[in-house]
Amino acid sequence: MRKLGLLVLVAACSAADPGAGDDDDPHPPATDDGFGDPTPPVDDGYVPKAMTASRFGVFYQISRDVLDVYQDAAQGLPMTDNHAWLITHSHATAFASRALADLVHRRGDFYYAPAFDIWDASHDGWQTASDAQLAQWGHEFRDAAITAHADLFTFNECPSTTGSNANVRVRIAKILRAIHEPDAKGRQLFGVVYFTEKAATPSSWTSAGSDFFAAIDATSIALVAEHYHSVGFVCSLSDSALADHLFAMRDWLIASGDTAKVSLANAKFTVLHSSRFESGPSGWAGGDSTKSTLADFQRDLSRAAKITRVTEGGYNRLAFGPTQTSLTQIGVQPRITELFRWHYLHTAPQLAEQPCVAGADVNCACH
Repeated sequence: MRKLGLLVLVAACSAADPGAGDDDDPHPPATDDGFGDPTPPVDDGYVPKAMTASRFGVFYQISRDVLDVYQDAAQGLPMTDNHAWLITHSHATAFASRALADLVHRRGDFYYAPAFDIWDASHDGWQTASDAQLAQWGHEFRDAAITAHADLFTFNECPSTTGSNANVRVRIAKILRAIHEPDAKGRQLFGVVYFTEKAATPSSWTSAGSDFFAAIDATSIALVAEHYHSVGFVCSLSDSALADHLFAMRDWLIASGDTAKVSLANAKFTVLHSSRFESGPSGWAGGDSTKSTLADFQRDLSRAAKITRVTEGGYNRLAFGPTQTSLTQIGVQPRITELFRWHYLHTAPQLAEQPCVAGADVNCACH
């Protein structure tokens, strides 16, 4: 049993999520996101910003109105030393977008990380492609991303077979190293690597995968474990059981004693919670607005964030997705910024950050 940093609260909630752990890329393909560049950007010598903060938030899929909320000086994400906000995005028609990069860079503590989408049609055959082809794909993406003023890259995503298929791991590792390799001008991108639910489940791993994790540690600043759970699933577990579930992969990494795995667990492992609140069921899970209120969903988000924040490995890092308004209601976003201002405000973890948001347990109670 995991030790939590504050009193465990037990709530009576709905049934477990029947789809928890079922993936391979359950999300709909990217559509026109409004960030298309009218003309292809030209390399102007941009050098990616170095990301050195140890406390950060990660967001997957964004829209301009959400960025406006996040970057608001008063009610947005905190502008605090040792903090960074990573905008990871899969584009519909190009590898990267200068238009989005310019919006992200309106604040100096925001970083743009366009996605290398492994299942994109342009990468068909990646599981059998030659080393030369994998390197070419990686370099072409890197060059396009830097030209569009990327600071980081996103790898979307390590599939459900990652833990059981050595070939998948070897090829992903080669792609990561190719993207990370400095270009002719010495410019380099570090990655935000996403794991699907099953890939982030220790029982799916049939080998240690040491070389694979070494590649991630060498090329990336974050390993994001996707937990696109429904409200029902999140509310069906006690605080301690939910923490055990969310951080099982981190525990597995720590227990290995492997240098790269321990490094990932201590400085890069990041839990992602679903911020999807819209009508009907979805592969993004989250809340169904026809069955629960926005206030109920805000309490669900608050509980998930609190449990992450008080669990070892979650003191400094938290992720949400999807965040663009075509996938989730804009009313979700003020709660997300409030959660970061409450739980991740100071330059280093403090006890005052641990209680439920606003210091009110009712804000984390499932209904």
